[in-house]
Amino acid sequence: MQDTIQLLPTTKFTPFNLPLRELNHNAWVDTLIIHGEGFSINPVSYEGTVAPPSSSAWIIIVLLIGFSCLAISRSGYRKRFDTLYKTLGNWKLSKQIIRYEKVYIHPVNILLTLNFILTVPLFFSLIYVKLFNPDTLIESQYFMVMVPLIIYLLAKTGLYQFSGWLWNEKPVIEEYLFQSNLFNKYSGVAFLFLTSLVVYSPIELLTLAKIGLIAIAFLAFFQIVRGFIIGLENGKQLIFIIAYLCTLEILPWLVIAKWIKISL
Repeated sequence: MQDTIQLLPTTKFTPFNLPLRELNHNAWVDTLIIHGEGFSINPVSYEGTVAPPSSSAWIIIVLLIGFSCLAISRSGYRKRFDTLYKTLGNWKLSKQIIRYEKVYIHPVNILLTLNFILTVPLFFSLIYVKLFNPDTLIESQYFMVMVPLIIYLLAKTGLYQFSGWLWNEKPVIEEYLFQSNLFNKYSGVAFLFLTSLVVYSPIELLTLAKIGLIAIAFLAFFQIVRGFIIGLENGKQLIFIIAYLCTLEILPWLVIAKWIKISL
């Protein structure tokens, strides 16, 4: 009797003749272990690239310096700190400070001015890079904003002092410079918190940018109003006050606005 039994041809396993079914994690691992030899996919290796160093470290350092300046001023010189911030709404108190206390060399003034120089450029640099020019390094943009700001503050102070000596108006100039520096300190504290929100909060950057511009506009307007009050109280002509403020206060802001418009 002839043997009619025939062996079925063996089929080489490939990953494509597996039954189509949903595999869980354990079944997927078992399939690889049992039929792993049937996979003919050759492993491919890729060379990685070194990631650029993160720039968040120096930003955190700047913010820590700003908060340290604020904390030292608040804890070490509490009376002076509280008095300084009461002058925002108390005109007589601000006049008393300028007459009887040193303005520039007091530790609170130095610390809060340092905070202003560090945090305001950082805020606008972060906003500009993140919203309008992501390819620009934040570090380079930061120094491009901070260096002109320092030059402007020094030049503005020097011109005011020179004009006070030239026209024999030193008391009036000192009073207005105190008010100007006072608003810089207010701006520094405001932008310290705004910059922290830019770095750590989920709030939209465009919203924070608008808040920052509104804060700058409000403080600049308040400062110019006080400049008019100082001039009128000291018997200066209105035309002279307008020319003075337009030259050293309003004109620089118009130049900055034009530069921002061109950059965007």
